[in-house]
Amino acid sequence: MSYRRSQNTATKKVIIAAAGGVAALAMLTVVFMYSNSSESKQTTGYSEVQGLSIATSTDKSALSTSNIKGEGSPLLGNPSAPITLVEFGDFQCPNCGRFARVTEPQIKEAYIDTGKINMVFRHFPVIGPDSVTAAMASQCANEQGKFWEFHDALYNNQGAENSGWANANNMKAFASKIGLDREKFDSCLDGGKYKGFVESDFNFARDYGLRGTPSFLIINGDGSNPEVLTGAYPFATFKATIDKRVG
Repeated sequence: MSYRRSQNTATKKVIIAAAGGVAALAMLTVVFMYSNSSESKQTTGYSEVQGLSIATSTDKSALSTSNIKGEGSPLLGNPSAPITLVEFGDFQCPNCGRFARVTEPQIKEAYIDTGKINMVFRHFPVIGPDSVTAAMASQCANEQGKFWEFHDALYNNQGAENSGWANANNMKAFASKIGLDREKFDSCLDGGKYKGFVESDFNFARDYGLRGTPSFLIINGDGSNPEVLTGAYPFATFKATIDKRVG
């Protein structure tokens, strides 16, 4: 059974940790580098996130697991599925692109289309200003019910980091390609309608202790029992983690 794509309603500087290639993320500045472990790859930080109001970090213990999914975050699959996979991604992140093109379709076929889990996408734009632009643009597409089509278009046509491929003009071109109402989309993007939304996602990811992209939280449907996976792991890793929950 294939479920339709729907919407869920419910860096002081950074010190790069060389061991394992994973960077520490703190206060106002985000740093990126590549982790080259044998299994996972993750983009972490050195580029200041421009254009976002990055809030002061809060105590992680004060965060409620019930808001991990994020109000208004794009959701793929059955909203009532007992398990949720939450991705924190950046449309300029090469490893996010690899996950989207290779691993995500396998997860969708095995678990999302069968109703065992659903998937939520949240924004963690750590690479540069165009990451923020692409994140906002995707939410404008979500407003017209085509987030996942826009998501796929960006990752399938992903360019080099901070090369300009994800600027506003190109986002508008992608919007046309997938049949969005350009007048509504352009007004939404140019007006920065979802800037606050993207800021909220970024601050949540940072406060939760996530250090780069892609990062994932696997949770029960009610937001409880979160488990973190950091990096573009192969399908087998996601399968083992999910199967422990679905039984």
